[in-house]
Amino acid sequence: MTSKKKRRPILRFFVLLLVLIGALIAGAFHYRPGMEQVAAHRYPDPTPKQLVAPALYATWFGTTAVLISDGEHAVMVDPFFTRPPGFIKMLSNQPIEPDEALIKRWLDGAGIKKLDAVLVSHSHYDHAMDAGIVAKLTGAPLFGSTSTAFIGRGNGLPVTQLRVVKPGEDMKVGPFTITFIRSKHAGATGGNPTGDIQEALTPPARYLDYKQGGTYAILIQHPRGSVLHHGSAGTLDGELAGRKADVTFLGIAIRGDMESYLHETVDAVGSTRVIPTHWDDFTLPLDEPLKPFPVGIRLEAFFADMAKLRPNVKVETLEPGRRVVLFPKE
Repeated sequence: MTSKKKRRPILRFFVLLLVLIGALIAGAFHYRPGMEQVAAHRYPDPTPKQLVAPALYATWFGTTAVLISDGEHAVMVDPFFTRPPGFIKMLSNQPIEPDEALIKRWLDGAGIKKLDAVLVSHSHYDHAMDAGIVAKLTGAPLFGSTSTAFIGRGNGLPVTQLRVVKPGEDMKVGPFTITFIRSKHAGATGGNPTGDIQEALTPPARYLDYKQGGTYAILIQHPRGSVLHHGSAGTLDGELAGRKADVTFLGIAIRGDMESYLHETVDAVGSTRVIPTHWDDFTLPLDEPLKPFPVGIRLEAFFADMAKLRPNVKVETLEPGRRVVLFPKE
C-alpha cells in the first residue's frame, strides 16, 4: 500500500505534465502572433501611373509559390495549391497527391493559361508536389533538379518537357533570364527528407517520398527588373556574390541567425525590397484567411529584426492571388 501511495503523486505529476504540454501545443496552434505586422506592411495597390506603364508583376500563392509576369510572358516558382490538410497527417507521413481540380481552379482564377516555365527551388512536397501538374496544364517546361524531373515524370510529363538545371548557368526563357544558384535548406530540420528521388514519383506518395534533391536560389532577370527567389532560409557562403536583384522573395521558415542570413542574401544581391514568404500554415486551404505556421516561424521577430538590422530595406507583404506591380516602383 505504501508503495502505491508513493507512486500516486508521481503519476499525478506526469498526468499534469502531459496536460500542460497538450495545452501549450494547443495554445501554439491557436495563438499565432504576427498578422498585425503582415497587415501593416501590405504591398500597395497599383497607382494610376503604374496601371498604364509597361510593368513586371508578381502574384504570391502562399508558401514560396510566386508568379512573375510582364503581362504576356510568365514563369511560376514552386507552385503549391493542394496544401494537404492536417498537421497530424503530415507528422504521420501519410500518402498525399496533387489535387488537379483545385490547381486548375486557382490557375483559372489568376488567368494563368500558359506559362513559359515552371521553376522548382527544391523537391520537398510543399515546393514541388504540384509542379508537374501545373506544367502539364500550362504546357510549360519544368526546371529543377533530377528529383524535380522525377516528380514531373510521375505526373505524366514527357522527357521533352523536363529541364535538369546546371547551377550558375543563365537560361533564356522568353524575355526572362533564369539562373539556378546553389543554396542550402534551412538548417533546423536538417533539410529532411534529404537525398534524391531516384525514379518517377507517381502519386499518391508519402510526404517523406518528396526528398530534397538539392536546394537552389533562383535569380529571375527581365528587362524591367530583377528578382531573387530564395525559398529556404539556408545559405552557402558567397554563392550570391556578384549577383544583382532589385527585390528578394525571402523564405523565413525555420531561419537561423538573421544578420548572417540577410548578409548572404539581401545584402549580397543589393535588394532594397523584401517580400517575406514561407511563413503561412500550408496545412490550411489557400482560400481561408492565412495564419502563421504554428512552429518555426517567429513572424513578429522577423519584422522586428528587419526594422532593427536593415531599416533601409522596405518589407512588403502579399495576399494569395493578388497581383502587384514590382516594376516600375513609385
